Order: sequence, then C-alpha cells, then structure tokens
Amino acid sequence: MTMATSPAAPRAASGGPVRLSAAPADVAALIMHEADLLDERALEAWLALFTRDALYWVPADHGDSDPLRRISLFYDDRSIMEDRVWRLGHPKMFSQNPPARQVRVLSAPMVEASGADTMSVRTKFVMFEHRLREQRTFGGVYLHELVRQQQEWMIRRKVVHLVNRDTVLWNIGVPI
Repeated sequence: MTMATSPAAPRAASGGPVRLSAAPADVAALIMHEADLLDERALEAWLALFTRDALYWVPADHGDSDPLRRISLFYDDRSIMEDRVWRLGHPKMFSQNPPARQVRVLSAPMVEASGADTMSVRTKFVMFEHRLREQRTFGGVYLHELVRQQQEWMIRRKVVHLVNRDTVLWNIGVPI
C-alpha cells in the first residue's frame, strides 16, 4: 500500500471512482471502532479485529516500503501482536504502570482501492497520550488493508506513517 494524495472522493489508480464492495459507513465504523478499542485499552478485543496473518508496521523513515530491509518502530506479525497484548496486560509491566491514557482523533477514512473481498483505506489521525504528568502527541496516516472473512471485514495489514517519527520517541509500547 502506498500513500496517495487527498482526493475528494475515492479514486482508482486510473483516476476514476472506486467501486466500493462495502458501504463507506461500514468501513468508517470499523476504523473508528479500532481506535476506540485502543483508547479504552481493550487490547484483546482490538487484536480480534486482525486476521491470523496480520501485520502491523510503523516504519522509522518516510517512504520506507520494505520492512525487512529497513528500521521499523514496530513490525509485528500476529504472534508478536499477541505477545505485546499479553505483556501490556501483565501486572508487572512497569513501563506502563500506571497505564498511559490515550485518545485518537481521526479524519474520515478514504477508500484508496477496493475489490470484492479486499479494501485499502487511508485515515489521518492525531493521538494524544498522557502518563505520569507527561504528554505526547503523535500524528500521521493510518493505512489499513481490509479483507472480508466470513462476511466480516477484518484488518490484514495496518501501516502507521508517523509525521513526527524522527523525534525522540521514548517507550512506545502501546499500539499507535
């Protein structure tokens, strides 16, 4: 998936309109629901939104397209995501004691490409985090690759392009 410019309406690679295989409201609801689950630290429910072959990637540099050859802030497959969720819920996770409080503000999700059972969606975001009198702000673009499995849309791949990725980012343990 690549970031595209901000079209007024969903566009195919040819520049024409994208034929949606799901209602835009359904896609927006899924993306907003994911953000709500992260804000509420409902990490088990958040993990359930992802497919078994899921990837979650936060590249360290703008324009990175190969997570296997470049540095990443996160590059988690489903197994690592499960481990991260387990660790974040463990009572001895001192780096998150007390837990960070977060809230995300999202733009309207834009469908970049759509097929019968797949969809690529781009959403701009700002995330505010507060922990131990410290406040941090992250901003950027979410790229979600959605796939329909058993009549439900699920997240197969999530890429987070941070605008402030080149600043000091201490202890990012909670998914962005």
